[in-house]
Amino acid sequence: MAYPIKTDIIPLLRHLAEALMPVAQANFVGLAFETEAEAVELSFLPEDVVKSVGQILCRVIAYTPSGYEARLSVELPEEEEQVLISIANTGVSLPVLKEITAGLPLPVEAKGRSGEGTRFELRLPLVPEGEAVAESARHAPQEKGEDNVPILFQKLRSRMRAYATGMKSLEEAVARQHGQREQVFLKKVNAIILANLSREDFDVRALAQSLALSRTQLYRRLKPLIRQPPSRYIRFVRLQKAKAYLEKGEMTVSDVCFQVGFTDKSHFTRVFKQQFGFSPSYLRKNTTIHHG
Repeated sequence: MAYPIKTDIIPLLRHLAEALMPVAQANFVGLAFETEAEAVELSFLPEDVVKSVGQILCRVIAYTPSGYEARLSVELPEEEEQVLISIANTGVSLPVLKEITAGLPLPVEAKGRSGEGTRFELRLPLVPEGEAVAESARHAPQEKGEDNVPILFQKLRSRMRAYATGMKSLEEAVARQHGQREQVFLKKVNAIILANLSREDFDVRALAQSLALSRTQLYRRLKPLIRQPPSRYIRFVRLQKAKAYLEKGEMTVSDVCFQVGFTDKSHFTRVFKQQFGFSPSYLRKNTTIHHG
């Protein structure tokens, strides 16, 4: 059973915005974090806050057109014993409000802005007076809560990035930023990797040969599109496919491991957990229970 903690929520939200910056960059959407308070002490469940704010922010980024902006803000409304956390975008109102807010542990209010954007609001009560610094929290030192969040974000950073930025979203982002020619190139890269997924020896050299490019040529052309080295991208695709297999619930972890080109199950489990934040056996177990 999870228990709430009493601490400064500002570092948590700031780290969340920083963790999702690569996701925004991959979708060519600006991302900003704004707060009028240097520190706000609350009693809250970190998992609920991260899941609610993180999911909304990821999906707002995904639905916001290239060239516009998403913004995570923290406000302390006058004469209200609560903190207002808002996620908003510019450029277009989002019509898929139910998809964005589905399954959240915290209540969220969505507000459209006549074609200019959409704003999602979460309100959390401040710690009662006498237990914390309500008004003076606006001027409290920022470092107060920093030590409480890095461990949490070491676990969550890669998970949110991996969930929000799959191959399809990268292809669409590349089309918007670099044009159809480069999108076609990335689609070809993805198709070749997927066709050789079960081959443990399929590496950057093999990918370059399949594209009739040198390794240097491949690196120079591909890295600006995927914002990571080609070798890491090959592993990224393997693990994305592994997650898709496990979510179907039809294969064991060992079968999936070999199907996506890993011969060492321990190594597969370790890198899978690094990318998604949980083990493949955890996903397999929970998928089986859900389907059952």
